Amino acid sequence: MKRVGVTGAAGFVGSHLCDRLLADGYEVIGIDDMSYGSMLNIQSCFEQPNFHFEVLDCRHRRGLRAAFQGCDAIAHLAAKKIPRYHGALSTLEVNVAGANAVYGVALALGADLVVTSTSDVYGNGEPPYAEDDPLVLGPPTSRRWAYATSKLYDEHFALALAEERGLKVSILRLFNAYGPRNHLSWWGGPMVTFVESLLDGEPIEIHGDGRQTRSFTYVSDTVEGIVRALETPEARGEIVNVGGSQSITILELAEIVQSKLGIPPPLRATFIPYEDLPGNYQDVRHRVADPTKARDLLGFEAKVELAEGLAATLEWHHKLRLEGRQAVLA
Repeated sequence: MKRVGVTGAAGFVGSHLCDRLLADGYEVIGIDDMSYGSMLNIQSCFEQPNFHFEVLDCRHRRGLRAAFQGCDAIAHLAAKKIPRYHGALSTLEVNVAGANAVYGVALALGADLVVTSTSDVYGNGEPPYAEDDPLVLGPPTSRRWAYATSKLYDEHFALALAEERGLKVSILRLFNAYGPRNHLSWWGGPMVTFVESLLDGEPIEIHGDGRQTRSFTYVSDTVEGIVRALETPEARGEIVNVGGSQSITILELAEIVQSKLGIPPPLRATFIPYEDLPGNYQDVRHRVADPTKARDLLGFEAKVELAEGLAATLEWHHKLRLEGRQAVLA
């Protein structure tokens, strides 16, 4: 494997993956429609002769095939996330049509394919979640499940293509990646929104009682899992969790973030009941990965502890403030 195509290359995880692949000696072809990506995320990549980038919507199959011509492997990261406030139709259209196009291109090129799915597909099952555990999604009358549904369709479609047409695909369910370059809105998850709110002098917004649990995965660990999947032929046809096995409540996370920012207690937070959120919003109560398969198949275990990852993340947020937030978001 010498040349790797990356969709969502200018986004949060995508840009870190490009950095890692370039450092490992690969030629990288990145594409992004720039709806949530930033050129600043891949600024250092442009200094590398083995990096090529094109502004392109991953749903455009003809352009995608031309861009990825000669690629030995493709990492499909481009996606829209949970439509917390709006955009369920766009989430469904982009995630399904994008996967459709990428799968077709991978088949046409004979390329290996790694697809990033989400731990959200487990819904409200019984953690820790193993890859073959039952999936317990909420009803379609709750808009938030559009993301999990779209990703679950992508998983089914990929595995059907693998069985019937020989698609060489691995599916990775990511667990709450965080770190530098994350989008500075709710799109980036609770870590980002907590930090940005407190730095702006505003209270944190906590949905529900804050006792829902999550396992957070620092972005370098997430990227490590993706790279290992790309480099492990035995992972084709498999679904693998990529995440840590330690969990923390959202309330505890908020308290830690406030403390690390040097803001004394009490917690500066506003609690918003789920019934006050739009779209019949529902939450996942607990989310933590069973890491057994990732360890056995990929030799992967998340290494970065929350304290270390949070310190690096806060350093990045402070740097943004010094350099000018608007410049970074441009």
